[in-house]
Amino acid sequence: MVMLMVPLSAAGDGDRLSWVNPARCLPSCADNPAGRLVRINDRGLPDRRGRHRVDADARPALTELMAAAADAGHRVRVQSCFRSYPDQARLFAATKEIGRAARPGHSEHQLGTAVDLRLPTSAAIAWLAENAPNFGFVLSYPPGRQRVTGYRPEPWHIRFVGAALAKEIQAQGVSLEELFRARPDLGQSGTCADCPRRTSIAPCKGVTSAGRCDGDVLVWCYDGAAAAVDCASSSEHCGVAEGGEYNCR
Repeated sequence: MVMLMVPLSAAGDGDRLSWVNPARCLPSCADNPAGRLVRINDRGLPDRRGRHRVDADARPALTELMAAAADAGHRVRVQSCFRSYPDQARLFAATKEIGRAARPGHSEHQLGTAVDLRLPTSAAIAWLAENAPNFGFVLSYPPGRQRVTGYRPEPWHIRFVGAALAKEIQAQGVSLEELFRARPDLGQSGTCADCPRRTSIAPCKGVTSAGRCDGDVLVWCYDGAAAAVDCASSSEHCGVAEGGEYNCR
């Protein structure tokens, strides 16, 4: 059991963070925070013609992170930021790789504070993991935590939570999902009942929390919702772990 000593004030300005995973939707499933978004370009700089949109509070920190990465010799670029509920629904429907895209209503990208980066080298991946908290970002889906997060490892996916909370998570060596589970008062979620598309709700349909392996695809019941991760995407195989649970190994 993970024990955390995280003060409530670490959440930022007293606001509770949206807690989303395969079983938890955004507090308002199809909410569109358009009024809080600003446009940026691939380098994370403000640009009225930029193809990406990000939360205005996260933008300065992202710009600083991108500049620091460049100073460290890494040519990091923004791949994607905000996606609306319809955008996420289209992406989910079009993505063939199992576990690659979150269901609409369950994606951090709908918040406007999540960013996918293009990381050109393994050195850039390591730099981001070490330095993102200095700018208020955390890796939402770190390596080896797919059973906890419900998603495959994504070293390029970062979420802005504020410097105090990001550094505390780094110091404790846990993921954001583990923080929410230890301190549920920091997060808020919806039930998915208000989602306009049926694809937002995924009952387990017989699969248990222990899960199973469909080849190298890990399938399991995640807090009452179906979850699946292709272990091969992380150069791993699906198998039985200690305690009888199936996992990527």
